[in-house]
Formats: sequence, C-alpha cells, structure tokens
Amino acid sequence: MKKCKRFKDPVYGYIDIDENIISNVIDTPGFQRLRDVIQTSYSPLYTSALHNRFVHSLGVYYLGRIVSDSILQRKDEYKDVIGIDRYMELFELACLMHDIGHAPFSHTGEDFYLENGTRTLLHNTVIALTGDKDLEEEINRRNYKAASHELMSVIVSLKDYDFLFDENEEKSYFARCILGYPYAVKKGLKYSFLNCSISLLNSTVIDVDKLDYLMRDAFNTGFDTVSIDYVRLLQSIRLIKEEEDYQVVFGKSAISVIENVVYAHDVERKWIQNHPVVQYESYLLQRSMEALKNKYNDVNLFSYEALTETGVEICENYKVSLLSDADIIFLMKNLDSHFVKEYYNRKGRRHPLWKSEAEYKAIFDDGYTEKMFEIVVNGLEGLCKYLNFVCKSQEINDETLQACKKDIEDAEKLKELKPDNKDNMDKTIAEKRKHMKWMEALKKFADEQKGIPFNFVMLKEDQFNSGFTKEAFAKIQILFDSGKKPCYFGKVTNTLKAEKSSGEKYFYLFYQRTGTDKTNMGEDNTIDLTKLAVELGTIALKEAFHMNE
Repeated sequence: MKKCKRFKDPVYGYIDIDENIISNVIDTPGFQRLRDVIQTSYSPLYTSALHNRFVHSLGVYYLGRIVSDSILQRKDEYKDVIGIDRYMELFELACLMHDIGHAPFSHTGEDFYLENGTRTLLHNTVIALTGDKDLEEEINRRNYKAASHELMSVIVSLKDYDFLFDENEEKSYFARCILGYPYAVKKGLKYSFLNCSISLLNSTVIDVDKLDYLMRDAFNTGFDTVSIDYVRLLQSIRLIKEEEDYQVVFGKSAISVIENVVYAHDVERKWIQNHPVVQYESYLLQRSMEALKNKYNDVNLFSYEALTETGVEICENYKVSLLSDADIIFLMKNLDSHFVKEYYNRKGRRHPLWKSEAEYKAIFDDGYTEKMFEIVVNGLEGLCKYLNFVCKSQEINDETLQACKKDIEDAEKLKELKPDNKDNMDKTIAEKRKHMKWMEALKKFADEQKGIPFNFVMLKEDQFNSGFTKEAFAKIQILFDSGKKPCYFGKVTNTLKAEKSSGEKYFYLFYQRTGTDKTNMGEDNTIDLTKLAVELGTIALKEAFHMNE
C-alpha cells in the first residue's frame, strides 16, 4: 500500500497523492513556483478569481487518475500494449506537470518564450531532450503548434526531473501528452492506443485539462454555468479496438455531460475570456512586460533559466529565479511607463466603446453592405499591424498620426532616390495613406464627441466560434449497450447547433474619460457610435466604389 498525502480541494474534496510524487515533484521549488502564477486573467472582472496554476495542476492530476484507473480496470482488453501500467503512470505525471513551465500572469506572458515569434528553438530543444527523431518530421509535416507554455513545461520537466524517466521512449510519450502531439510516423496498435491517451490530456474538444479549468474557473469566479458531472463522464471512457486502431469512446450515460462541457467552454470563452476588461488588462501587462524585456535586453527574462533556481542576473546584485507574477510586478513598479501607471490607476484606465462582439456587429452592421463591412474589418486589421510596426503600440493619437505622416514623407523621399522601384513604392505609400485615413476618421469622431480625447487603443480579437461547430465534436464516439460499433455524437443526438462566424476578426476600441464629473466623463449614453460607423463607412464606401470603377 503506497503512502499518500491528502490535499483538500474546493472542487473535488480530497485529492490523495503518493508521497514519492510529493517528494520528487510537488515539494520541489520548480513546482512550488506555480503557487505564485495566477491561473486566469479574469480578476479585473471577477475579483475572487485568484486561484493559481498549482491547484489547477493538482486538479488535472486528480482527473487524470480517474481516467487511468478506468483504463486499467479493463487492461485485459489492451493486451497489444506492453507496459500499459507504466504508460498510465507517465500519463498521470504529464497531467501533474503539464503547466510546470507556465509564464507569469496566465497566458498573458507566454508569447515572450518565443524567439522572433516562432517555436523553432523550443521545438528543437524538445526534440533533443526526447531523442525522438520522428518529432521533427511530424512538426514540419503536420504543422504542430503547441502553446509555448506547453513546450516550456516539457523542457523544464525533462531537464530538471529527468530522473523520473528510464529511457527516451518514456520522455517522448510524456512530452507528447503535454503537447498534444500524436505519433504519426510510428504505426500499430500500441501507438494508436498511446495516441488515444494523449488526447485525454490535450485535445480540441474534451480532456482533463479543460475539465478542471472549466469547473475551477466557474467555482472561483462565481460565474453561473452548467453543472459538469466529471465522474460520470470520465468513468464512461473506453478505448476500443476498431480494425487496426484504438478509438476513444464514451458510454451513452455521458451524452448530456459532453454537451455541458462544450457549452461551459463556449460561455467562458465568449463572455469572460473575450470580455474587453479582461483583454485590456492583458494588453497593459503585455506592454509592461515588453518594456521590461527591452530594459533588460541583455538578459532573457523569459527563459528556462529564469524559471529555475539558477535564475538570471538582470542587474548587479539582483537575480530573478523561479519567475512568478510577483517578480514581474516588482520590476514593473520600477519602470517609467504609462502602461504601468494605467495598470495601477484603474480610475484612469481606458474604457471600451462597446462591450461585446455582438454589440460591435450591431453598431457596424446597420447600413453597411457586406463589402463595406469587409473593407472596414480589413482596414482596421491593417491599421493594427501598422501601429505595431510604426510605434510598437496599439495606441491611436496625435503622436501616432504624426508618426504615420512622417513615415509617408520618408517613403516619398525614398521613392525619389530609387526611381527604378517606383511602382512598389507607390503601392507602399498608398497603403500607408490608407492607414492614415482610418486614423483621421477616428480623430474626427473624437473631436465630435463630448469628453473623448483623440487617444484610443485598438485591440484585435478572434471572433467567437462555438465548440458545437467543430467537426471533432460531431465525431465524438458514443458506445451503446447493444454491442454494435460506436456511433458519432452528431448522428445520434439532436444537440445544440451553431454556425461558424462569417468573419475571423473583430475589434475593441478603448477611450479615455476626461474630468471627474459624469457630464464630462464621456459615459456610453453620451457617445454617438453611429457617427463612428458613418466615418468608417464613408471610407469603406469610397474604397468599394473605387474597386468597382
């Protein structure tokens, strides 16, 4: 009988964990670091959402144990898989350590792990640590794109906890569980089985990671959502052999729970993750972290070394190790940055002109043709990219407008110096002038409104698409007692239906309030957003007319 220690969890009750795992993983500095990394970026919207990656990791481990126990109870059905007990141990370990390399402030900071916006260095490190030669081919051929924090979690695990693994094959399977990278080169029943288990930690529809954060986020925010009977769902899982492959199937008793999981994910994504207050706080933090990275440009603050006890020395007599939210906060307070000032001065923060994707569409859909709407979206998306290029910001104000005008002037001078490249330069200048027109339209709108200075921030977001639209959701397999082959979920239930969004992007526009009294604060009921729609629509109409000439 293994000795266990109990953790009291508010979602599941008691979680029993083997003392060896506690000693070798949980009580180590690298794992304890997760106590100081917040789980979500929802706290500006829900003040109680202060749970961390540590408790989430314990929760995912607990759910992973339910899955592995359910599989092992039927291991006589999996005689093709030699060493199934060990693989399930590694699966549970991956569940526990899947976030051990997470960046500070949830997903807000993880892009700083990337080198020039790519995963190449992280991927190469994982390939070297696992000794898995097939991974390189699979990454290139299948365009695998794990989240950067998942890649870093594999790197931290395999470097600092290599004693947990006996051979490269174990390291590869462990890594693939965290990354959601199935075996594609190796074939056979064994690897088919392993691919099924990989999907139970990291998939596009239902896995133990999603299950925990959906239930834990709802509990800690207090956001009312549907109930998820996770025991009923996970205990219904079976891996069954179909011809030369294993498939994940769910028992018929799980049908209602599957629908609830997808619905809960939709609700959290649409109304919490995409909320403008959450998005704007993330923007301020990202810009602050970028300022930190620029200030300490000789040191990689977002690196494997910074996550460990080794740490990185960012200045004389000051080292950052076991990087956490608190380190970023401390360093931010020593920055001379208006992003940091706005982060702490909530009273002075910008506010969204609209508060949801639905409101955005309602404002700009009225009176717009489909072509006009497309031109506005493409124009604003182009402006977002240009702002990042010309001023490393998403701010739209007199300073950025002047920077755009100067950029055009410089391009005009360059055209005169290089007359042989005139056609290309004319196209470039025309694009820059389009960006300037969109900014001038926003300036005109601000000048017409009471209490709104010409000082906006524009953030681009992905339009919401329901999980019910995913092909993978419709193809979840359900097993009935009749003993026949499993049936596709989409064929046997009249579940909720959803259509994919007609576009891919939408935008939030944030403005600054002025003054202290309500008359001067530019409240929503004093802002005529139809004028903004007219200003942007006028540009779109002229552009559409020009296209048709």
